[in-house]
Amino acid sequence: METPVKKKMIFRWIDSLSELGGNLSAVLLWIIAIIVTYEVAARYLFNAPTTWVQETSVYLWMGVGLLGAAYALKMDSHFGITIFVDKLSAKNRRKIQIASHLAGLAYSLTFVYQGFLQTKLSYDLEDVSNGLMATPLWIPWMLMPVGAALLALQFINKIAEEISKGK
Repeated sequence: METPVKKKMIFRWIDSLSELGGNLSAVLLWIIAIIVTYEVAARYLFNAPTTWVQETSVYLWMGVGLLGAAYALKMDSHFGITIFVDKLSAKNRRKIQIASHLAGLAYSLTFVYQGFLQTKLSYDLEDVSNGLMATPLWIPWMLMPVGAALLALQFINKIAEEISKGK
């Protein structure tokens, strides 16, 4: 009897992590809006362009997409072409959803692994950006395995939801 409660708590924990990623994504989007507005004002009003806004905004955009993906999955906000799936019976639709989520999980786990390898390589080589900021590239690269791990967890959550619908 204790196991279902633990599972439920685990799935709530995964949802909370996805929401945290979504909230961080929203904050990063606001920061992008602020710094780009600052850049426009500095460039056109004071003829003093910055050296850091472009590079920083690219890294922040990476964070928006990678950290927000799990939240989008949680909210079923990813686009899907359902013209064929909608014609299936509920049982077959559920099977297709589970297969789709399993494929997404495999894809996400690949990104966790490859992102970790790229982050580690960048760290080991002490690789920095070509820009004036000379940002250590392991920092933005770290967004990939973290975002992909959040996405993988949310796919696990979605698979469990679909399985529990059949019971």
